[in-house]
Amino acid sequence: MNQITNVMATTVITAVLFPTIALTQTIPKTLKQGMPYAQARKTLINAGWQAVELSPNRDRLGAMRYIIDKLGYNEVENCSGTGAGSCRFTFADANGRKLAIVTVNNQPGQQPKLQRWWMDTQK
Repeated sequence: MNQITNVMATTVITAVLFPTIALTQTIPKTLKQGMPYAQARKTLINAGWQAVELSPNRDRLGAMRYIIDKLGYNEVENCSGTGAGSCRFTFADANGRKLAIVTVNNQPGQQPKLQRWWMDTQK
């Protein structure tokens, strides 16, 4: 019993004294290319990531109008108007680290699918 109490006390002290270590989220291993964005978003939020919502008073052209107004994903940063029509979304962890997400299948009537993701060190 005494060992359990010591381990618990050490864990609490570490979390208080070193919050950046204790609060750092990892990218969930369950993210898979081609999975629906709705599922990936839920997975990230459940893992402690927060969607970085942008101003609702911005231009909504093409796929962005569909993504924001119909699907309710205000964390979309931009969408390309050509090619695969990729859209970029951003999430942040408790320390402000940014995770970039890119989806395809972003046109009206489609469900966006995860294409790729990475830690964004430039923002």
